[in-house]
Amino acid sequence: MSKKVITLKEFAQELTQRLNNGKTVDCCKEELINLAKIVEKKLPDEKIEVMWKD
Repeated sequence: MSKKVITLKEFAQELTQRLNNGKTVDCCKEELINLAKIVEKKLPDEKIEVMWKD
């Protein structure tokens, strides 16, 4: 594993690919938290449809 800086677009594409291929996203927990913080600050009113699993 190597640390590198990528664009949000690249991260979204990699994440989408991992999810579509049935891979886990456990490796990206910290990155997903960072992404959530960016979304909270820069896209606070953007809407998304979700289906939460409890």
